[in-house]
Amino acid sequence: MATTVQPTAGATTKQLVNYHVDAGVAVIEMNDPPANTYTYEMNRQLDEAILKARMDNNAYVILLTGAGDKFFSAGANIKMLASVDPTFKYYFCLHANEMLLRLEHTPKLVIAAINGHCVGGGLEIAMAADIRIARKDAGKIGLPEVRARLSN
Repeated sequence: MATTVQPTAGATTKQLVNYHVDAGVAVIEMNDPPANTYTYEMNRQLDEAILKARMDNNAYVILLTGAGDKFFSAGANIKMLASVDPTFKYYFCLHANEMLLRLEHTPKLVIAAINGHCVGGGLEIAMAADIRIARKDAGKIGLPEVRARLSN
């Protein structure tokens, strides 16, 4: 059995997801500019925020967005993925899938406010929402990995 190598522990203390409730709207903001790429730690914090919003009686709607105005999310952090072993990558992807399913199955209305580029896994996060609203000229939306596979 392979040993799971996790990223260095230094990143575990950084606040990567902001959460607050305003007028019945639970705002969940991915906060790792400039691209708001997600790591294992961000996924854990995002999962926790989703559960918090689900259980919050003062929240009727969940609004998911990215910090800054350049990216909603560019998906998984490639640097982090390059630094871990295949077993960790498998469990990382499994957890990301479980987190997205939890977002999809949340009974409250979930809105993705796409405020910038929304690509790769970032688009997967947005697709887990009930409604997606993009700012005019927000940037690219798509799955670049599909183009890479088609060109091979």
